Amino acid sequence: MFFWRFRGDDLLTGLLFGLAAYYQNEAEVGDALAEAFQTGLVKREDLFITNKLWNSDHGHVVEACKDSLKKLRLDYLDLYLIHFPLATKHTGVGTTPSALGDDGVLGIDATISLETTWHVMEDLVSMGLVRSIGISNYDIFLTRDCLAYAKIMPAVNQIETHPYFQQRFGSVSGLDDPVITSLAEKYGKTPVQLVLRWGLQRNTVVIPRTSKVERLDENFAVFNLDISGVDMDKIKALDRNYRTNNPAKFWGIELYA
Repeated sequence: MFFWRFRGDDLLTGLLFGLAAYYQNEAEVGDALAEAFQTGLVKREDLFITNKLWNSDHGHVVEACKDSLKKLRLDYLDLYLIHFPLATKHTGVGTTPSALGDDGVLGIDATISLETTWHVMEDLVSMGLVRSIGISNYDIFLTRDCLAYAKIMPAVNQIETHPYFQQRFGSVSGLDDPVITSLAEKYGKTPVQLVLRWGLQRNTVVIPRTSKVERLDENFAVFNLDISGVDMDKIKALDRNYRTNNPAKFWGIELYA
């Protein structure tokens, strides 16, 4: 589960932890994990903990990873991702404000290539700081580039995908669309459950975000559903190439082709 904007008591409701330096709650998660380990609530080996390298730390990969591990009180991460495929002006290890110029455009550090960043990510594996590495928010062209120069293949490309932005390779999200709501009613599911099942039937790995135990139960109740081919085509037709997590909106740059 993701821990974006999670605080306090919300922090121990899942076994898959999707973290990021940018979420600014690593220390709180670390406190919760330490308490859980100390009381025997859960063992470290029973958790899969993911974290992400922020844009401003592309030139300081090892330091950033160690900083996150210190805050999380962990010896290693199960998975470490490059959060976005761009390097920005360094603002200090572990600090994540976006360095915007007077024109509102993000300050890019053109001296650091994605290939350079990836090879240092690979070093983290050999150092034992992380067990696997991956990418996030890479489009198909950047993914192909990474596969060409990688010595260790990315284990994951974490991407945004929903009925309005379907990304044909493996906030508006379409949940209120009449097609989605009518199909959800047809199958006796909520719109969220329908979209989760749609994602699974597209052979994508779906990681929903929630801090509510009842929502976790609801999210699991999608395996008795089989969306017909006709209805899958109806959802496919909703695609608008609409990216909600779009750097052009908040950083003033066109990151994707």
